[in-house]
Amino acid sequence: MHIINSEVLPWITPALLKFCPPQASETSLLAETNPDLLDTLVQTDYEFLEEACTLIESSALDVEDFRLEFALATCYPEKNKSVPCLRALLQFIEEGSYPPIWKNPIYDESERKTREKGFNICKAALIKALVEVFGEGKNEDVLWINGDLMQPGGDLVAKMVHWIQDHANAPDGEPYLTVSRDDLTICASLSLGNLARKRMIFLAKHNIHNTYFAFQQTLRFPCFHRHIRSLLL
Repeated sequence: MHIINSEVLPWITPALLKFCPPQASETSLLAETNPDLLDTLVQTDYEFLEEACTLIESSALDVEDFRLEFALATCYPEKNKSVPCLRALLQFIEEGSYPPIWKNPIYDESERKTREKGFNICKAALIKALVEVFGEGKNEDVLWINGDLMQPGGDLVAKMVHWIQDHANAPDGEPYLTVSRDDLTICASLSLGNLARKRMIFLAKHNIHNTYFAFQQTLRFPCFHRHIRSLLL
């Protein structure tokens, strides 16, 4: 498949939301009555996630049409309930976690760790995809919403700014928060940096310096700090 369009995206994106709250509990009647069926169901969800993430990442990197459609497309994780595909992607990156059922005793430690490693790879792949979507110049008008003084740039941009502010602004004497979410801060910094690279003013003037301070705390490499600063000025 070389081109992904809005007709395909609604079918692959809902797979991400299966790994977001609420999720099924660790226990299951099938573990006792039919463990093979339970394993098949769990493995099917996991493999669908892997395939969806691989497809999303590769297409975001290589196909312009995909990057454009992903900013616009809508999926239907439930009947009569629509969710923008981009919001589903953000939700997975922020809230997606290992399903509790993976801790069920029918799975040994090595099998669980293998799935957890694969899940982490999937999330990293989607962060790369999101950065690419935000870096697509033709998406600027979609990703940046004018006219909202309370949330400069719109709620998508505001969410990423909050990721940086919430997880990069550690208390004095503590370089990072106790619960580290470097994935969120790096994802948000690179995505907003891509918007800034297109010479967009994605923050109100009174927020620019505060957000740059958050960028500095987020990434540890001075060369990246200089790059972000040059984009904001």
